[in-house]
Amino acid sequence: MVPALTTLFVITITSFAVLQKKTPTPSSTPNASESAVLLTAENIALGVPDIRSGNSLESVLKNRRTRRDFVDKEISLKQVSQMLWSAQGVTVDWGGRTAPSAKSTYPLSVFLIASKVEGLTPGEYQYIPGDRTPVHALRPIKSVDLQKAIYEALNESSFKNAPAVFVITGNMGKMAEAYGGIPHDKEVYLEAGHAAQNLYLQAESLHLGVVTISSFNEAKILDLITIPESETIIYLIPFGIAKI
Repeated sequence: MVPALTTLFVITITSFAVLQKKTPTPSSTPNASESAVLLTAENIALGVPDIRSGNSLESVLKNRRTRRDFVDKEISLKQVSQMLWSAQGVTVDWGGRTAPSAKSTYPLSVFLIASKVEGLTPGEYQYIPGDRTPVHALRPIKSVDLQKAIYEALNESSFKNAPAVFVITGNMGKMAEAYGGIPHDKEVYLEAGHAAQNLYLQAESLHLGVVTISSFNEAKILDLITIPESETIIYLIPFGIAKI
């Protein structure tokens, strides 16, 4: 009786294993559409930021310029990663970032609108810097190519060929909470300026062009991109390879 039960158990396990082998799951053999779903469901880890370059700080400061026109050409994910880190990357184990923040509040968020970034599906992403521990990743939001739509909505030439755009937002409520409920919007705007200057300097070091745009029709932008209601858009920052 026992050998018979053992044989039945082995046959059952073997049959289950064969069935599993012949019936692949979407995660083991994804097709193109399934890959897109996975891409929009999981954070995308970015590479370790470089902390040294062949450019001195002084030379980067000397050469820093606003560059409004871009070559219609792809940029790399590594370049985007380095730019994101320069704006809001976590640099110390207590959560300090590359840009200073009043009362260490860090009310800013950075969103990426990618159109032509090597290795990224065109779409909307949110930068996840981390809190006390660096995360340095992108959270996909929506797969969509917004390059033409943003250019046409704002009629601003800087967006025409830009392969990517940063959107810097601020949570005014978070800063007010840090001051005991008293609004301190000025601190948020100043912090956005610190982050934007970091982007200018990092772009120059990477031989990229960048321009900060603070005057735009916010309603038109909110019709196109996904921003939480708690966030105020402060900057739109198109960047890429600058036209000489």
